[in-house]
Amino acid sequence: MSFEISEHSAASEEIVLRGVPASPGIAIGKAVVLKKDGIVVEERSVDDPSLELDRLQKSLERSTYELEKVYNTAFEKIGSDKAKIFEAQLLMISDPIFVDAIKRRIVAERKNAEFVVADEFSRQIEQLRKSDSEIFKLRAFEIEDVRNRIIRNLADAKLKSRFEGTPIVVTSELTPADAVLLSRNAVLGYASDFGGARSHASILSRSLGIPAVVGLKEATKHAHDGMDLILDGYRGVVVMNPTGSTVKKYSERKSWCERLDAELLVEANEPALTTDGRRIFVEANIELLEELPLLKPHGADGVGLFRTETLIINSEAIPDEETQFEIFKKAAEEAYPNPVVYRTFDIGGDKMFVQDHAEANPFLGWRGIRMMLDRPELLKDQFRAILRASAYGKCKIMYPMVATVDEVTRANEIFDEAKRSLDSQKVNYDKKIEVGVMIEIPSAALLSKEIARHVSFLSIGTNDLTQYLLAVDRTNELVANVYEEFHPAVLRTIKYIIDAGHDAGVKVAMCGEMAGNPLATVMLLGMGLDEFSAVSSVLPILKKIIRDTNYKSARKFARQLLKIDSPAEIKKSLNEYLKTRFERIYFTTISEENLD
Repeated sequence: MSFEISEHSAASEEIVLRGVPASPGIAIGKAVVLKKDGIVVEERSVDDPSLELDRLQKSLERSTYELEKVYNTAFEKIGSDKAKIFEAQLLMISDPIFVDAIKRRIVAERKNAEFVVADEFSRQIEQLRKSDSEIFKLRAFEIEDVRNRIIRNLADAKLKSRFEGTPIVVTSELTPADAVLLSRNAVLGYASDFGGARSHASILSRSLGIPAVVGLKEATKHAHDGMDLILDGYRGVVVMNPTGSTVKKYSERKSWCERLDAELLVEANEPALTTDGRRIFVEANIELLEELPLLKPHGADGVGLFRTETLIINSEAIPDEETQFEIFKKAAEEAYPNPVVYRTFDIGGDKMFVQDHAEANPFLGWRGIRMMLDRPELLKDQFRAILRASAYGKCKIMYPMVATVDEVTRANEIFDEAKRSLDSQKVNYDKKIEVGVMIEIPSAALLSKEIARHVSFLSIGTNDLTQYLLAVDRTNELVANVYEEFHPAVLRTIKYIIDAGHDAGVKVAMCGEMAGNPLATVMLLGMGLDEFSAVSSVLPILKKIIRDTNYKSARKFARQLLKIDSPAEIKKSLNEYLKTRFERIYFTTISEENLD
């Protein structure tokens, strides 16, 4: 694999591509297209396997050297915590069990090293790609990067990572190593065809302060070296061959954004207190320990969602209690005195540690609390790990994909068993630890009041709730336009859940994508939502909106919106409200209009 300058012919018309905002900021400059050649691995029989073993060993040594260089660069630029991302890749390369398995196959099958390496890695990669979870699919890219590095070094190919000028890098896929190594150049931004906002590469881009947009699909198809480019990492937009008026618009937006970001970060740690005294808690969604250092600078009141399933991404089995405990303990210590809400494994039958089970529709299948109740020993181990961590910080537990009250009571029984087992061993833990439920299935929404009687809090997962309510798979491009989070049925269901929780005497949070959308903030506040949980970068904006809003006025506004039966009219009202009262936030994060 190598990088090469694209030879696409220049296009004169303005092209606008929309992707996923991965790292905030606006970049205006020239493109450098770094196109990665596809790796073609041929299966060959060999007469002397020892020669292949020697080639493999040299490749592993070279790959280790490269990754250590990446680690050292990351350490210098963003610190040890985030540099640990590359420790996982180094461990994969040096894993004696995995490496020995490759060596044994080379000898036994008398095949070339490239073929065996590709085949061994592909098993993990394909299993991850089959997952219904975006998180697992993103990790497939990172494992593929390790595979490609080893194969590239088997072929003695070189990787170009130095170039002149201050470009915006356009590539098919941004890996964690790319994000770090390419930052040694005066890079203005990253744009990639594939990837997601929660990938390691995106997290590193945010840490490096480099704007990034991923998931553009056709960026490398349209871009060419030297093309004028605008990258908007706030809204996930890339403009190619921008007109003079577009450049003017984004230049003004860039100045506004930079001033606004500086102001918001200064006051980020002020409480989200409405003008009439209602305190709202604004927390972060995370899945990696490397994201913890972002909490304080962005004013997070804790972690509203810690996705624990990422612990099994590079494993063929769920990590044991001790491994989980060490990770949960570190998160609890770092967030203290604020809480961390650990969501129990939201995994399904399509994950790689369940080799004998395949599902045609994992979205409606064996996943979340359903699977864990069928594997009570796994759930109990995780409960014990979180309980033990609660002795070192403020921890909470949340069950995902709950559909019935019975699932909650059964999970609570296993939770009580875990507590009794720790008591018998005289292990210390928080005796008042809170347990909650994610409301993301319509049946759970309708049973919110009944469910709330068995837990300490509810948290609304709007992503799944929306697709289940509207019967729309949001990953299906044929019907993606029907997926509408501002659909009146969705909004009225959210209001019902909030009221049901309050009637039962528990607080209600939201950790879905809507919680991080500034367009929805005042509406959700007016509905009575107690806590917002979203990606760290957007928290200062949410807190600013809340601090400058009157709760009573927000309640009146929300009541008006809930009477509207058209999603378009609802969004029109939300846009007008935000534009009128929060002009700078509206123009920097929502609007595509010019800034006057």
